[in-house]
Amino acid sequence: MRGDNALYEGHRIILPGIRERAAATCRGCRFCVPIVGREETRLACLATLDIYLTGTKRVPEELKALDFIWLAGREALLKAVEKVRPEGQACGFYGPRG
Repeated sequence: MRGDNALYEGHRIILPGIRERAAATCRGCRFCVPIVGREETRLACLATLDIYLTGTKRVPEELKALDFIWLAGREALLKAVEKVRPEGQACGFYGPRG
């Protein structure tokens, strides 16, 4: 019986700001920055660090891996690199670059 009411299912409320988050990707987020290591550069999500998420420190254009490890540790670096999906849908911490 639920599948019969197609008119009701087409009327969903989208809250302001949710539409741009739903259409956004990690690559366009201000927290997604390249982490420069000795041999390679990878994207990482800085929203995992409270100092960048709360705005205490400004999000840099790129960050050295040693600086990230000094701030949060090696486990946090691995977690931040795994969190980024460049072409995937952005997470709830999405903030547009700018």
